[in-house]
Amino acid sequence: MPQLLSWLNVMAGLILFFAMSGISEWVIFSSPQAKVFPFFIAILLLLNAAYLAVVKGEWARR
Repeated sequence: MPQLLSWLNVMAGLILFFAMSGISEWVIFSSPQAKVFPFFIAILLLLNAAYLAVVKGEWARR
């Protein structure tokens, strides 16, 4: 279960970063001020995914 949650966090974080970049034609976050909150959420999701991968992976090995 921690691996699934970790992968979902990674995917959600990457989708947020993709939506904030200028690559896509999505106009979800039109101003730079509107991009601040999703940026922090994406960082938290990716850090949570790394935490789950490292900590829960260590417990599974024991």
